Amino acid sequence: MDSTLSGKHFVLGITGSIAAYKACLLARLLIKRGAEVQVVITPAGKEFITPITLSALTSKPVVSEFFSGRDGSWNSHVDLGQWADAMVIAPCTASTLGKMANGVADNMLVTTYLSMKAPVFIAPAMDLDMFAHPSTQRNLTTLQSYGNIIIQPAEGELASKLTGKGRMEEPENIVAVLEEYFAKGQSLSKKKVLITAGPTHEHIDPVRFIGNDSTGKMGFALAEECASRGADVTLIAGPVSLKTANPSIHRIDVTTAEQMYEAAMQNFPSSDAAILCAAVADFTPEIPSDTKIKRKGCMDIHLVPTRDIAASLGAIKRPDQVMVGFALETDNEAVNAKDKLERKNLDFIVLNSLRDEGAGFGHDTNKVTIIDRNGSTDYPLKTKRGVARDIVDRLLGLLFCLCFFLLSSNYAAAQEIKATVTVNSSKIAGTDKDVFNSLQQALTEFVNTRNWTNYKFNEKERINCNFNITVNSYDISSGAFDCEMTVQSSRPVYGSSYNTTVFNFLDKNVSFNYTEQDRLVFTDSNIDNNLTAIIAFYCYLIIGLDFDTMAENGGTEILRQAEDVCSNAQSIGSGWRSLNDNQNRYALINDYMNGNLISFRKMQYIYHRKGLDEMAANPERGRTIITESMDLLDETRKAKSTSILPVLFSEIKKDELVNIYSQGQTKEKEKVAGILSIVNPSLSANWNTIKTSR
Repeated sequence: MDSTLSGKHFVLGITGSIAAYKACLLARLLIKRGAEVQVVITPAGKEFITPITLSALTSKPVVSEFFSGRDGSWNSHVDLGQWADAMVIAPCTASTLGKMANGVADNMLVTTYLSMKAPVFIAPAMDLDMFAHPSTQRNLTTLQSYGNIIIQPAEGELASKLTGKGRMEEPENIVAVLEEYFAKGQSLSKKKVLITAGPTHEHIDPVRFIGNDSTGKMGFALAEECASRGADVTLIAGPVSLKTANPSIHRIDVTTAEQMYEAAMQNFPSSDAAILCAAVADFTPEIPSDTKIKRKGCMDIHLVPTRDIAASLGAIKRPDQVMVGFALETDNEAVNAKDKLERKNLDFIVLNSLRDEGAGFGHDTNKVTIIDRNGSTDYPLKTKRGVARDIVDRLLGLLFCLCFFLLSSNYAAAQEIKATVTVNSSKIAGTDKDVFNSLQQALTEFVNTRNWTNYKFNEKERINCNFNITVNSYDISSGAFDCEMTVQSSRPVYGSSYNTTVFNFLDKNVSFNYTEQDRLVFTDSNIDNNLTAIIAFYCYLIIGLDFDTMAENGGTEILRQAEDVCSNAQSIGSGWRSLNDNQNRYALINDYMNGNLISFRKMQYIYHRKGLDEMAANPERGRTIITESMDLLDETRKAKSTSILPVLFSEIKKDELVNIYSQGQTKEKEKVAGILSIVNPSLSANWNTIKTSR
């Protein structure tokens, strides 16, 4: 029979219950589905069913005692734990439940359970009062918290002649549970899932921090659940004491919100899904003390906001990715959660409330509501592993629907850049033009077909850019070129047909050697060609800046690659660094990555993502945000007066700013014109137009 259980190894544990006779049928059903079954039975279990019967059904000797004879041979519970794909204890009495929950290893079955590496399924069987007793329920909860799967007993007539809940579930239904579990075991195969878990600690001084009561249990349960279904899991964990069991979980330990942000931004691009379960601190001390602060009466600590991980990832989320968030609320729970769902571009959000007993921080249980754009679903109080199953089930459904949608809409991964390359050789007289045509064709193919990052782009998402190369001189004998190159890129403004220029720069020192026989290649770790190094530098810069407009500092990873190219190319050509020229490539990328000029990159995000993108729906609100962003432009100028960034931005945006402030309040116009006049006085005519427009 074709079954998900075919070839699987099961340890079938049988305890002293009248329901032990059902274990025979259970063993038979598993074997008919192609599984191997090894029975481990307690001494009390042998009073209800004989080992001979079980051995005849399974074709294996039944294991009951630690030692099988008086010759020193023994049964290895460790070997059984490594052999099995799953352990099923059916029936499981109240006595065995208590021993398993508390680690009382006085028989072979419990010892095998404690050594089991595979998932464990428990099918309780007992009288209704025993099952309902608080001690039994506590033991079941404990076992669930360990990751065991409880197959709840059915209601019906019991051995005591009473009627109620306590009958061991029927073997056919137990097999159905196992088949469903192993079917799910590969449901996330080849999927990469990013999970954040636990708190963050924001240090006030070397021994004190701002934190919260998150234990990380929910996030770790999600990691184990995803890994058990075949996913490759990256778990970014705050400071917690929990351990991971599944080898498919790659754990990254962090302490602060900033460290978690960096790890999330670095790993999200290569992920199919992200579950943001961590309780990240919203604020961090602006200037933590290097030494322990002494008690000296009252003290003020100035806090600044941490970077919003969910919002930053949501801003760069691709159509082929799913993102899940969490909301722990104390009031207006549903309203606040829905607002967070929209603001952070989540696919669904998991809400839990501190008002619910047994939910939230520090508990082994949780009670959640899953909210998406179509409504909400309430779930009862469960163990956190049980809640994790519900969440991953919902995630799996979204991934399946997304896969179907992308296939049906002919979605295909595309390169990041959609570039037009032009080589202008009008200054060169009397030279065969084929070499210039060859260069233009080779560069067009090089830029547009290379995968510059690990990100997957839809064709419509590719970044539009232009490389316009003007050849000033060319030596036909050596193939030496001396050129100028203008690099320009743009991004769409959401809700409109307008594309705004993000980068426009004239590189006056583009020198390289090229012949028609040359094949253009680039390797980050071995830069030996000035032409491809220059093009790679600007490609990384374009992509990084585009990401910066989508999320605050969203392009850090890519801009670092541009910085590495610049550093590694110093010795192979000119134009990379000149102490007297603040417009060379080194100065350009050095300013972008200069921590003192972080205000400029923040301005890029606020101006584009919050300002321009808002203007299509709400012009007044968008213009107000853009006006506020100009303070950051002025802050950048003050931080480093020689930086080209404020001047470059004002040159790129001069016509756009004039158009934006053709409407608006006089105070806004005067403020913006005043800042821009200081930043770039050479464009005073443009800034006067802003100030005087009516």
